Amino acid sequence: MKFGETIQIATDVAVIGGGTAGLNTAMAAAERGLKVLVVEKANIERSGAIAGGIDHFHAYLETGEPWDTRESWLKYVGRVARGAVNLKVHEAVYCEELNGAIERIERIGVSLRDPATGKFYRTQALGQPGPMAINFNGKRLKPKMAKEVRRLGCQVLNRVQVTNLFLHNGEMAGFTGFDIRTGDFYQVQAKSTVISTGNTNRMFRPQTGNPFNLWYCPACTGDLHRQAFDAGVELANMEYIRLTIVPKGFSAPGFNAFLGMGSHLVNSLGEQYLQRYHPMGELGPRNYVIWGTMQEIKEGRGPIYMDCRHLSRKDREHLFTTLGYDKDTLPDFLIKKGYNLEGTMIEMTVSEPMQARPSEQCGSGIKIDETCAASIPGLFAAGDASDQMGCLHIGTAGGYAAGKHAAAYAGRAKAHKPLDPRAMADEKERVFKPLDRKEGIPYWEFEDVVRIITTDHFGPVKTENSLQGAVVKLDRLDPARDDMRAGNLHELMRVHEAMNIQQVAKITANAALARKETRFPPYHYRADFTETDDTNYCGLIVVKKGPDGKPETRFEPLAYSL
Repeated sequence: MKFGETIQIATDVAVIGGGTAGLNTAMAAAERGLKVLVVEKANIERSGAIAGGIDHFHAYLETGEPWDTRESWLKYVGRVARGAVNLKVHEAVYCEELNGAIERIERIGVSLRDPATGKFYRTQALGQPGPMAINFNGKRLKPKMAKEVRRLGCQVLNRVQVTNLFLHNGEMAGFTGFDIRTGDFYQVQAKSTVISTGNTNRMFRPQTGNPFNLWYCPACTGDLHRQAFDAGVELANMEYIRLTIVPKGFSAPGFNAFLGMGSHLVNSLGEQYLQRYHPMGELGPRNYVIWGTMQEIKEGRGPIYMDCRHLSRKDREHLFTTLGYDKDTLPDFLIKKGYNLEGTMIEMTVSEPMQARPSEQCGSGIKIDETCAASIPGLFAAGDASDQMGCLHIGTAGGYAAGKHAAAYAGRAKAHKPLDPRAMADEKERVFKPLDRKEGIPYWEFEDVVRIITTDHFGPVKTENSLQGAVVKLDRLDPARDDMRAGNLHELMRVHEAMNIQQVAKITANAALARKETRFPPYHYRADFTETDDTNYCGLIVVKKGPDGKPETRFEPLAYSL
């Protein structure tokens, strides 16, 4: 099959992933006079976790309340993300950048304030000591970010899937990718590179049965987690499996909005049950809300309902409006089901799992330091693709921090590092080979087998035997990778996504084997080690590619003052 052109690009700072973190990274580097390239698998105007919009930004605002300070925030973060968050990194990438992040969002044309009062509308949930979630209309936030990136003169490649990273003498040199519409093959050299491609979805069976109707972005498929791992980069927090509560039959965001507005989760007996699982009940950390809900269903007290009946008409209308900021069709779904009527409760369920952060205050992926740098010189990470960033608030603040540090690194570099021509030719052949196969395995069949294995073996309850079994079964799929076929460029993208999902699943299973405890149940629930062990496991499981090509792990302790 004839492909498109081979296109070579050299830039100062390359940003892989044009979501929230990536666009803030690009802004920071461009504002410092660097030549910036943004490469996005979709389109930067509407891509990533907030592609459809968002309705909350977590922040402390120093209003004079004792809970509304940096010190209180850090205590809260250390409590809800203990054992996964590095507070030194968190303070550097979030706290130091918070005020600038809020100012930047409003400067590019999205107000965080209530239009009726001109003040911040704040709600409380997720274990916060006070109302730290700013509720706002973020429907246009993503396109506004994209507009600012273009105004600053950044070069943008939309619809390009990055396929592999390449080093030169142990330092980041560049990467390859292909245009999923034209087949053009890109070879990119960059003085510094920032990965901001999100977490890994489509790894587990979804409650709707549709692997593209997910709580989180289905285009985030662990592409750069796999590529970073293969390049020898250290990853961390990869063992965690994240879930939430969603309306039955419609996997969509809404958890924070429902509970932040004062709704109640009740079981089929009409009981508000969450106080049994955490002292803060419905305002507790997300994982305990999920864990408690799973136990109620397991013990026969389901179905579970979201009870909004006690809310005033004004609050209920506000709630249903803001639910549409994440997914346009969610309010329509709720109205068609009659859930907007007075006296009606909304049936809820536990969402599909995904490989992602265990808390809103940290991440899962490429291990970073206070400068957002990865373990390989010249490589940085931001947002959900890193082990210490997650959600809009840290993606906005931390993405900008990554851009500043990547720009400084690029500014010190004297020249671009070379890309080996033989490696480029081999990669191009590997990337397009599925198009030459007349027969073979379709991507969806391969993915479905991966989802069966992960869901049965560690989605989310796991043991030593179940995890070892998962690793064996996932390894057995390796030969099938060479039999996958693609009928067109879109299917070619899906083939590579499927292979990346399988590889990340293996990394996740191996990391979970190394953490012989339960932490943030059910995000990491070991049925053979049901207690949290702060003596031996309060810290990061760091994963790296071993000499045999398989994941090897080490433990890195984290210290907390309380």
